[in-house]
Amino acid sequence: MATRASDRAGVRLTANSEVCREITKGRLTLKLTARRIGNDLLIVITGGEAHIGAVGAGNTCSGLASSSVITMPGHRDDRIAKDAAELLAKKFDCNCAVVVGVHYDEITPQEIKDVMIMSNSLISEMEVVLRTAE
Repeated sequence: MATRASDRAGVRLTANSEVCREITKGRLTLKLTARRIGNDLLIVITGGEAHIGAVGAGNTCSGLASSSVITMPGHRDDRIAKDAAELLAKKFDCNCAVVVGVHYDEITPQEIKDVMIMSNSLISEMEVVLRTAE
């Protein structure tokens, strides 16, 4: 898998700044864009024919993280959105919205697995960027 960062090394994600990451495997390319909105996070993950398939919202209360997800009819982006929103909200003690829209025609079961792995990799990379900003 090839990963490309559109930000310079060492760039920190501060209030109202934006950082992008991209990862490719075969015909699949996913892009993650992150923006701080005050202390909160907005994450957008797209691939193929970009759209809004699911929106996950995560928050913490007394150290416990929770999340909710809204999935557009006929879409299957909910697992990525919900899991990422809860993980980032817990790790950074903030409100987090994750918008996901990945669509590839005739995607295979293996490519679906690859999209899940690639999205997790992008989220992990973003965690590093966010940690250095703290």
